[in-house]
Amino acid sequence: MGILDVENLKFKYANEELFNSVNFRVLPHDHIVIVGDNGAGKSTFMNLISKNLIPDSGTIEWENNVTYSYLDQHLKVNTDISIYDYLIQSFKDLFDKEKKMNEYYKMLETCDSNLYDKYLSYASDINDYLEEHNFYQIDSTLGNVISGLGLKEYDLSTKLSILSGGSRAKVYLAKLLLDSPDVLLMDEPTNFLDEAHVRFLASYLKNYKKQFVVISHDEGFIREIAEVVYNLDNKELVRYNMDYEHYLVEKEFRARDYANAYKKQQEYVKRTQDFINKNIVRATTTKRAQSRRKALEKLSLLAKPKNHEPMNVKFPFSRDLGDEVLKLEDLSVGYGDKVVLSNLELLLKKNQKIAILGHNGVGKTTILKTIMGIIEPLEGSYKWNPSADINYFSQEESYPAINAINYLRGFYHMKTDQELRTALAQTNIKGDLATKPMTLLSGGEQTKVRLALMMMKKSNILVLDEITNHLDMASKAELWEAIDQFPGSVIIVSHEDDFYEGLVDFVLNFE
Repeated sequence: MGILDVENLKFKYANEELFNSVNFRVLPHDHIVIVGDNGAGKSTFMNLISKNLIPDSGTIEWENNVTYSYLDQHLKVNTDISIYDYLIQSFKDLFDKEKKMNEYYKMLETCDSNLYDKYLSYASDINDYLEEHNFYQIDSTLGNVISGLGLKEYDLSTKLSILSGGSRAKVYLAKLLLDSPDVLLMDEPTNFLDEAHVRFLASYLKNYKKQFVVISHDEGFIREIAEVVYNLDNKELVRYNMDYEHYLVEKEFRARDYANAYKKQQEYVKRTQDFINKNIVRATTTKRAQSRRKALEKLSLLAKPKNHEPMNVKFPFSRDLGDEVLKLEDLSVGYGDKVVLSNLELLLKKNQKIAILGHNGVGKTTILKTIMGIIEPLEGSYKWNPSADINYFSQEESYPAINAINYLRGFYHMKTDQELRTALAQTNIKGDLATKPMTLLSGGEQTKVRLALMMMKKSNILVLDEITNHLDMASKAELWEAIDQFPGSVIIVSHEDDFYEGLVDFVLNFE
């Protein structure tokens, strides 16, 4: 038995079968990455193995006494607590033991002599336990994670409720690493990390002595951490005991074999069904037809191979601009009395594409919010070309409990259902996905709805804040092409160098 054994798992979501008798294992020292297209069911599977959902059939068995912790895309935590108090909870058991040890030492001062050796032994045993679990290195352990994930820039007495969604996500990730469970379960852990912090997390996971299961679309990150790859495709999870590079090659071979097996099975089903139809009513052949019908009923049908369906992403262009698109002069940005970045100077010219880089909290999103007029500049000025038509993708978005069609209708009231469905279909939000509440869509599907919205607007400037979060590899490649072919100016904030390299003319890097 493995640390986790999943057998013959089946699960339907909104009457759609996501998994067809899925099998999955976590073995000792497994470093697993789960990959697959947006909407394939990766997050749902993680919710199943973490016991947040109940399967329709099959078994999910964890080994006795195994601990696991799950960091999902939408983690809910009591935010009325400081960063420090939240993180230090990871060591509560050790602090409780230290308190008990000190109580025994205190008792040595007044206890009867015949109890002295007993209490001293108890205290010594606890001390050995604390040393074994690195209790006396807590400050170092805490400091390493806080620094590695970029939390040292925050006042640790700050309440979680005050932090942005991205900053809270980093704190939740830090807590998960400090908990150090037997199995780490993480869904898109790099979404709110910049390049330096992604490198820290990759290094941390590579050296993790226990097990982890990670869902990610960040190809560079996957290459660093994957020792076992599970591909969720055609409603099945296939295990590859290899790193990501070798998986890509092996997957192509398996995909061809699966397609051939599906074709042969469909031919067999057709031949058999034709025989049954012709012979079921003939007295001389009815038994043979009935026998073949029973065999057909027992056949485990392969799902139709589901190849990636490309998005048709194209940002419509509105009108030409003059040579100067955006000018920043001695611009300072921040919130209230807090200056985040100051004395910014920039001249964005016609058709230029730029990337804004820097660690989390340096002020990349603050710059975008300022030039988009969401917050006021603290000093200096910014000036757009009078002919600027801006299309903006914000990093954080709150989704109402309405479906994708009505989400778009909130921006385009006069559009018919068919017109809105057509817009959504461009990004493969079709059928039931278009009528499912936005809150129930996967992160990638939510991004695709917002992409559909952007494609309904003519513009000559794209302002994109971490637009690749949640998108699968193929969709990111299609988005890259759409941005590359856009004839206007583009400002990108991204933590994925694989995405913006070769796309932008220059970068602004804030250390």
